Amino acid sequence: MRNTSYKFGFRVLLFLFVLSGAHVTNAQIDQSLQNKIRLAQTYEAAGQLDKAEQMYRELLAAQPTDNFYFESLNRLLVAQKKYEQSIRLLQQKIKQTPGDYNLYGLLGSTYYIMDQTQKAYEAWESGIAINPDSYISYRVMANYAIENRAFDKAIDILKRGQQHSNDPIIFSMDLANIYAANMRFTDAAKEFCNMISKNALQLQAVKNRMTAYLSRPDAAAQTIEVVKDFAESSNQKEFFDLLSFVYQTVQNYKEAFNAVTEAEKKFNGNGTGVFVFAQDAYRNRKYEWAADAYNFILKNYPNSPYMLTSELGYARTMEAALDQKFEEQSESWKPIAKPVLLFTDEYTKIISAYQKFINTYKNNPAGIEALFRIAEIYRNRILDYSKADETYGEIINAAPASDYAAQSFIARGKIALHAGDLENAKVYFEKVSSFKTTTPDNLSLATYMLAKIEFWKGKFAQSLSLLKQASQNMSADFANDALELSSLIVSTKKDSINLVKYAEADLDVIQNKLQDAAIEFKTLADNQNLFILNDFAKIKLAEIYIAEDNFSDAVKTLTELSENEKTAIFDDKAAFLLARCYEFGIKDLQKASQIFEKLLENFPNSLYFDRARDELNKIQTKNG
Repeated sequence: MRNTSYKFGFRVLLFLFVLSGAHVTNAQIDQSLQNKIRLAQTYEAAGQLDKAEQMYRELLAAQPTDNFYFESLNRLLVAQKKYEQSIRLLQQKIKQTPGDYNLYGLLGSTYYIMDQTQKAYEAWESGIAINPDSYISYRVMANYAIENRAFDKAIDILKRGQQHSNDPIIFSMDLANIYAANMRFTDAAKEFCNMISKNALQLQAVKNRMTAYLSRPDAAAQTIEVVKDFAESSNQKEFFDLLSFVYQTVQNYKEAFNAVTEAEKKFNGNGTGVFVFAQDAYRNRKYEWAADAYNFILKNYPNSPYMLTSELGYARTMEAALDQKFEEQSESWKPIAKPVLLFTDEYTKIISAYQKFINTYKNNPAGIEALFRIAEIYRNRILDYSKADETYGEIINAAPASDYAAQSFIARGKIALHAGDLENAKVYFEKVSSFKTTTPDNLSLATYMLAKIEFWKGKFAQSLSLLKQASQNMSADFANDALELSSLIVSTKKDSINLVKYAEADLDVIQNKLQDAAIEFKTLADNQNLFILNDFAKIKLAEIYIAEDNFSDAVKTLTELSENEKTAIFDDKAAFLLARCYEFGIKDLQKASQIFEKLLENFPNSLYFDRARDELNKIQTKNG
């Protein structure tokens, strides 16, 4: 019994030993193959294709059924123009696995590269013949034809494939893309429209594909004709949507608006399409058409769910359109812009439109937004600070916990500063910190304004502490200004007498006392012993020169600052302002371009880099 057990145990151990040896052998073989694969890839990457070919031949000999080795070897043969060897390799493989579509695709590709077009077509047709009733064979062969840019053959295959597919849309997408790539935009549009006819949910996918080619010559015109025909002959609203989209893409908002309104009438809509158009037009700063769209809803759909939003949208759009005109005629490019009255009557009418909305929809939360817009117009456009302050007060009383209330406190603080009332301004800005729901930007802005007040009052330590808080929000518009002021205080706080003079002049700028400010800044700028403060005063003085249209002195000062290698505090900022002087003030676009180009070259990390690039692009576009 003991002897039998011993024999059985010996056999088990022997089996395990043999099995372990087999694992070691297999592991060694696998490692050897992996080494050869890496070596083959290294040779191929280095351009030593003959050596890579030899490696893959050895790998394929070791594992004849591995498609990766097979396709890699064929790729290398084609790359070395060993076309006959590629054909023999593929034909041999086809005999082994005659049902593999890809082999016929690869064979056709080799023939096509050899300019044996007919044989290439025959190979692809042989692939289709494996299962001519299956759409898969058509898709596979069509893809090989597309890869080889045999577009006519690909189109032929795809059209035949459509007849054997339960979902012909997949073929339509490929066909449309081929047509578009070959500038056959009419055919592309027909395929895209056929897709929508079969499945309206394809509309967005079609829009996405069309966007890629509509800017090409004749593309939009050909596409519009096709889509119009489908819109007129079918009973699908989606074609009017697509037609409006194409018109908007080529900036023809008039026809886009006509398409949308026609669809609303034809399909008895409730204004949804027109409302979407209005929002798109507003986002794209096409305010005239946005206003027309909102007005269309107001006149034609009194029971529309978009009525209230359209009332407010109409007034907001009219304001934005007028603001656009205001910006064009004012001098908003100047770093210090003097308050100016423009289009007062038109802004008064917009106030009436907002007021009408408030009266019509009493106690509606949107009324607070309308009231805030009224206050902003009074403050920034009509310059009636008393009426603006009163209206901001109404907002704070009506919606004390809203973000509009926080913004109203900030605005009232600015009005108080303009009037020289620093104490009341401080109270208003401090109120903002009590708002837990307001935006981080508003909180940071209020903190920054409090820091400025402490600076103007000569309390530099308190100002620095507040500036540190405000600077934590680096995404805010004033973040760089906060950092500049911090560096000024830190660098010059020992010279408190001159720093106080600078602060007083800076407050004069806020209160629009530019002549007084210029005198003080000039005194500081001329004092070469002040070092850092000297440059700060110069940049401020240059900004005042620009505000007063004294471009000769502005250019002189900014040129000196931009070329100052000793301190180089404002070299990029000075260069940017100098270019703007030439662009908008002196109107020497060539000189402006030269300075912008130099700025981009010398200051790739400047905060003004993106703005300088945009301005340079505008000038170049303007000059053709």
